[in-house]
Amino acid sequence: MAEPLNILVILGSVREGRMAEPVGRWVLEEAAARPELACEMVDLKEWALPFYPYADAPAKGNYQDPLQQRWADKIASADGYVLIAPEYNHGPPAVLKNALDFVYAEWHRKPVSFVGYGGNGGARSIEQLTAIARELRMAPLEASVHIMGVWGKVKDGAFTGDERDVKWLDHLFDEIGWWGRTLRAGRAG
Repeated sequence: MAEPLNILVILGSVREGRMAEPVGRWVLEEAAARPELACEMVDLKEWALPFYPYADAPAKGNYQDPLQQRWADKIASADGYVLIAPEYNHGPPAVLKNALDFVYAEWHRKPVSFVGYGGNGGARSIEQLTAIARELRMAPLEASVHIMGVWGKVKDGAFTGDERDVKWLDHLFDEIGWWGRTLRAGRAG
């Protein structure tokens, strides 16, 4: 068996009482049954990335700040990403957009998928994030999970997906696995 893909599951909210954390833990628990995937949770709350204050655009790759370089190293270490994408006011949270904008080349030619919740299962957040991912030269996948009624699926701090959520998450894992292996081989070649 090939080396497992390193998939970062990025929590896209830092709000107190956020649903991103239990949803992200659910993604990790479900991924544990997939030996081809080595998933790691990345909590933006722990990174505290400032809103981009640096003179050089990230596309230049001239990372002068140690925090920016650590973020670049973390993002570069991955073979793909699952963004836990709540919908705030018909779009993604600013903290998630900022995390995407903080570095540039490290995202390139890697698959990304989304687990959304909020209005319409996070559909509008995911739609905007898909466009952003394309600009970052990522490979956004059609395999996303749109969780309907997330608040009713969390009990004692734990999220439990229904049959539909589990089905779509399995599809997401299948797709990110295939694209992750394919694009890793392409980046190596």
